[in-house]
Amino acid sequence: MENKKIKFLVLENRIGIAKKIVDILTLKNINIIKMEINPPYISVELQGQQKFLDGFNNWIQEEIEEIKEIIEMDMLDFERRGKELEIIINSMNVGIIAVGRVGEILYYNSMAAELFSIIPEDVNKNIQNIVPNFIYDFINNQKNRNESIEFSQNIRGKEVNLVIDIKSIEDEKKKKIGALLVLREMEEVKKLMQSITRPSMNTFKEIIGESKIMKNTKKLAKSVATTKSNIMILGESGTGKELFARAIHLNSCRGEGPFVAVNCSAVPDALIESEFFGYEKGAFTGARNSGKQGLFELAKGGSIFLDEIGELPLHLQPKILRVIQEKKIRRIGGQKEIDIDVRIISATHRDLEKMIQEGTFREDLYYRLNVIPIHIPPLRERKEDIPIFVKYFINILGKDIGKENIQITQKALNKLINYDWPGNVRELQNVLERAIIFSKEKIDIENIMLQNKESQKLKKKGTNNKEGIHFPINLPEMIKNIEYEYIKKASEKFNSSREMARALGISHTTVINKQKQYGILL
Repeated sequence: MENKKIKFLVLENRIGIAKKIVDILTLKNINIIKMEINPPYISVELQGQQKFLDGFNNWIQEEIEEIKEIIEMDMLDFERRGKELEIIINSMNVGIIAVGRVGEILYYNSMAAELFSIIPEDVNKNIQNIVPNFIYDFINNQKNRNESIEFSQNIRGKEVNLVIDIKSIEDEKKKKIGALLVLREMEEVKKLMQSITRPSMNTFKEIIGESKIMKNTKKLAKSVATTKSNIMILGESGTGKELFARAIHLNSCRGEGPFVAVNCSAVPDALIESEFFGYEKGAFTGARNSGKQGLFELAKGGSIFLDEIGELPLHLQPKILRVIQEKKIRRIGGQKEIDIDVRIISATHRDLEKMIQEGTFREDLYYRLNVIPIHIPPLRERKEDIPIFVKYFINILGKDIGKENIQITQKALNKLINYDWPGNVRELQNVLERAIIFSKEKIDIENIMLQNKESQKLKKKGTNNKEGIHFPINLPEMIKNIEYEYIKKASEKFNSSREMARALGISHTTVINKQKQYGILL
């Protein structure tokens, strides 16, 4: 018996043409192994005696006049598509396992076979024999849902962190008939995250500033970036400390690794330890069943940027010190120690030496973090850079607001240069954004609304005096000025955003957002 794969071109796709082909082949004692109908083509894999297959093309066209062309094939179209799909799936750097209604393995690719030591004999066996029980519980759950789970797996004698996405497969009635498992190593996930966030990284060339003091600062930062030492970036709020941190990371030997930035003042006290160190499954009420990696684990092989390090709670400081000294962490609820290879870049606008004297910051941690200090000068010490910033922000913000060709008058520019900028570059950006919004063809001096001067004018008018109110007024702007005054006064009186939040009756996250909005120092 011989096999033959044929594709018929049937131009007249009338009813019964497929049956006619089957009937003729049956009379010739030729068996149809596979058949695919994709008009105007009908493809078949035939099996029969050689005497019937010889001269097949001639006699089949004599018998069936609707067949206009016959093409011999190595494989049918659906087989080719399946083969191409298999090659694609096996070339992916993720593991893929398809399971049926009761968890039986239907298909797996080469990466899944490597991760879980799957062999061909495992097909149709239950996946419970391969994956951890808690993952099987998700798969076996009859509810249609998608889950993402982190877990550890021993692969070739080495503990490997994996992420598994479980996606339900449904029929046309939305009934669950199986699931698709997509597995990734955490190292690959981190590389993907890094490639996605890479456009937000910046080089030293992209940091604006041509003044002598700024050139010297960039030169220092660039020279120490190539070292392995921890770096502390000092400077007032709004000076661009994170820009320097990102440039230092990108210019270091860790530049291809992850850059994890965390604002120490923005993480709630109740979550800060689990965010930094992660936790094992069941470590506390509400913890994920799969556990969670902490920020130090995510930054492995790269840099972690601890912004506002002065806001770090005192009880967490010795644990950060231990990470620096031993290069290991232990997850909450975990027993084993995890090796950490991370460079720490920290930043603060607080006087840490004063905090050490007050007992709110550990001296030993300070010296571990402050191996190489870099001071970012405030904008008032490099006023020659203000015109450069103005040109840059007008170009960027003008496009966003829809005023691409807007210009600024010399008087308005002089007003910006002569101001002291307590909020630095961030405040300058906010002032220019407001100016662009309220201006028409040009930004003039009356469009430059500097917060402290405007608030003083408001006080002089006396908003509680009915006789002192003159219309028309800009009520939203007046409310902003009042808000600014209270945020500014609270910043001067209290030592942290959390204290400010309690005093103002708002959340500490709102406090941080308002400080950024108004460019106010804490």
